[in-house]
Amino acid sequence: MTNRFLPIRLGAPGEEISKKDLHAVTQRFKYFNQQRLLHVQSLLQPRQQDFLKLLPLLFHQNHPLLPGFVSSETPAGIPDYAPSKQTVDVAKQFSKGFVYKRKALRQYPIHALFLMGSVGSMAFSKESDIDIWLCHAAGLAADELEELRQKAREVEKWAASLKIEVHFFLVDAEQFVRGENTPISKESSGETQHYLLLEEFYRTSIYVAGRTPVWWLVPPDQERHYGQYVQHLLENRFVAEAEVLDFGDLSHMPTAEFVSATLWHIFKSLTSPHKSLLKLLLMESYASEFPHPQWLCQALKQAVYRGDFSVESLDPYLLMYSKVDAYLQQGGSKQRLDLIRECFYMKIMAGSGPILENRVRQLRENFMQQVAGQWHWPDDLLDSLASQRYWDIKRANSEHAVIRDQLQQCLRMIIKFTGLPVDQAQRENRDLRLIGRKLRAALDQRPGKIEILTTRTAVHTTPDLLVAKETVVENAPAVWRLYSDRNAAQQGAEHSAIKQGDSLLEILSWAVLNGLYKKTLNLQVAAVNLKLAGNDLYLLFNELHAFFQSRLPGGGDGLDAFAAPNRLSASLLLVNLGESLAMDANSQQLVMSERSDPLSYGETRQCFVQSVHKLSVSSWGEVTLQHYAGLEGLLNCLLDIVHNSGAQIAADALRVLCYTPVRGRSIVLRTEALFNNLVKCFVAAGAGAQRYIIPAETGYSLFRFNNGRLGYFRLDNANQLIQELSKPQPEFSAVLFDAYVLEQTYIPVLYRHNLADIVQVFYHATSKHVAVYVLDEKGSLFVRQHANANPEHVLNHYSVFLGTLLAQAQLPEGIGVRFYEIQKNSAGVVSCQAVQVKVGASVFDLRVRIVGEAGGGVAVYCNERRFAIDGLDSFKAVRSNILGYRNSHDDYPFHITEIDAPYRVLGAEHSEDLQTLHFLNYKQKMEDKLNI
Repeated sequence: MTNRFLPIRLGAPGEEISKKDLHAVTQRFKYFNQQRLLHVQSLLQPRQQDFLKLLPLLFHQNHPLLPGFVSSETPAGIPDYAPSKQTVDVAKQFSKGFVYKRKALRQYPIHALFLMGSVGSMAFSKESDIDIWLCHAAGLAADELEELRQKAREVEKWAASLKIEVHFFLVDAEQFVRGENTPISKESSGETQHYLLLEEFYRTSIYVAGRTPVWWLVPPDQERHYGQYVQHLLENRFVAEAEVLDFGDLSHMPTAEFVSATLWHIFKSLTSPHKSLLKLLLMESYASEFPHPQWLCQALKQAVYRGDFSVESLDPYLLMYSKVDAYLQQGGSKQRLDLIRECFYMKIMAGSGPILENRVRQLRENFMQQVAGQWHWPDDLLDSLASQRYWDIKRANSEHAVIRDQLQQCLRMIIKFTGLPVDQAQRENRDLRLIGRKLRAALDQRPGKIEILTTRTAVHTTPDLLVAKETVVENAPAVWRLYSDRNAAQQGAEHSAIKQGDSLLEILSWAVLNGLYKKTLNLQVAAVNLKLAGNDLYLLFNELHAFFQSRLPGGGDGLDAFAAPNRLSASLLLVNLGESLAMDANSQQLVMSERSDPLSYGETRQCFVQSVHKLSVSSWGEVTLQHYAGLEGLLNCLLDIVHNSGAQIAADALRVLCYTPVRGRSIVLRTEALFNNLVKCFVAAGAGAQRYIIPAETGYSLFRFNNGRLGYFRLDNANQLIQELSKPQPEFSAVLFDAYVLEQTYIPVLYRHNLADIVQVFYHATSKHVAVYVLDEKGSLFVRQHANANPEHVLNHYSVFLGTLLAQAQLPEGIGVRFYEIQKNSAGVVSCQAVQVKVGASVFDLRVRIVGEAGGGVAVYCNERRFAIDGLDSFKAVRSNILGYRNSHDDYPFHITEIDAPYRVLGAEHSEDLQTLHFLNYKQKMEDKLNI
């Protein structure tokens, strides 16, 4: 019901100001607030109403039997407050002998109580929470403030027992004016929004008791001179300072706060669009009026001063809607106007289902009828909006597209509002940068990204049947469509589908992400090329639900994640989804083999991985789907995960599924083991020079870092692999061998003993030869077989040769040499036992040195006799000379004991690149020529 009073006009400083008019303004505001309070109480249960009745008394007196009592010393006392008979009666429910005795206090530490937020609106219900500003005197001691906080917490607990969610905020008006300790509710951005919070306070607050806001007494036409006007009232004693609270005015709102608030509402709109878009469009309308926006609280004040107002006409949400409606009408945006009407309707009618009391529902419906008539809504709009509780996913999908465009438009608006180029604006404003990232993550559409609807929570009716149908078109990729009706699926019409995608996994993931999963769902697949058992289909659907539920970050988790780069946080791999293995499909019997590696199976080295779908969730909440083919695709897929994850990869970052009959389990375990080894070798260990080798069909794949990025390359056979291991390395490079890599050789066992800065000489002697394997200080491999050789003789010469290199500082300082014998027991287990080499004196009877000379030539010194090397005949002369030192004419191989040749002759590009491998290779080359 509209109240009609005579208009009140208060003069400017220097003009006539009537104390009677000032008193009338105060009483009019108190009357308006009382009507709001009565509206709130009418929506509460009787015991909940008692809470509001008793609230001011609890902070006016400390009574041990009343709720919230902490101590008799807790600050208490509200100026100009006396409880009503109803309040005293409620107090007597707690203390039968309670009697209120009014007495004057020397000071009143509790200045005022206000209810805040939606409590003053038509959208309030008994399920809504209530924010309470507990305004206290400045200068309370720390222990007094703590007691007051404790009392507020106790009163909150009492309210919770009445099923009212209450949040107290202790407010010091003097601090508030200075922008200190701004009360932050759960609807705030977490950053101070001082002026917008003050505007909301003046517009939505309900006065309960105590001092009144001096803002009431500043007439609308004097808002820009707020400070001067308040000072005039106080200095001329039109009003006593002890009667009012000064929270400040709205004339100097900084642009930064406005930008921050707008970004916050964009952020909130991503998860609760219909709840936040009204506030977001309000920010946009304010932006169009900057630097002198027409605040809604001013409109409320103007109505009170005019004397033509009601609780309904000054409803906080109606004030917002009316301003935004006028702004959008002026811009001629019908689509945006339809959207904001829908948001307003949903805000007012929220919870208007069967659980809402008929009286409250009728009250809200009548209110909406009045609004629709006053603002000339289309005749059928209310009925259409009323059906929103029956929304299906198709409606949510189309609504999401509208909201997506709206949010992107608002972001462009706020960037334009800053007056800076987009990139500069985002560099200079952290919130703008992070919100921009979140908006792109949530709304950008690109190939492989699965869209999560902002409106998914508005879907009240989910289908009991989903049919995924594959449609094959000639000369075009297959298309998958999702239907909620069997007949529509049979017809296959595109317009009847609720989702279309490139794969079954894409549309099933979309369904789960947007709330269509339920255990009782009847899920069917009509496929042309894909083979998936019914049980596997349900297993897959359940796995998708579990994966997203556990790994997708919550929409309200804040912006901290967007301060860091977007990284993969978890991935789900589907191997061979809907495919049969070629080797099993073409055979009457299952092919089995002792060589069980799924990447290189059996004698033919068959790879069981035919396709991989990677479903990933990122730290920014994006869900992406990628497809890979064959073994190369699997390796690229795993590398993509490593490259796009953070510096630390969680142990459960990867889950693998494979429904291939018989082989599925082994494929899953092999893929998981491969990924874990990559993480262990290249992520946990850091970006070093380590290498990892796996069998890959008929060949091998070797992983290593290249220019700081992990990659791999293929080696066709074992010879190529050994050649690769025998190459010089820029630094020590450990090697991890997977199973079935050179498993018929000793090499994988030797590398398990590999140490940096140690030249390790391994030997294995048979009746026919001595096999020598050297792993040098950088992990490079040298292999040589010495036929018809004595192990002791061979080891002696390697010991002398390596010792000479170290003695002459041909290698870096600190290099050591160790010798091992390779042993194999009766069970075939290979071990390496350290051995000591004792060099006999006879070894030093003849020293054969290779020396590089000026001009690029090479000479051989047998002891101190020089032989110039200019062809094969030169080597024959050296050979004859060496034979002369032997006691017998036994023809056993010659060994070079010392090399002093230029680094280029040894095969290195720079002297600092030299490693033991270079000397061993050159030694073998020259010895082969001598032993011809």
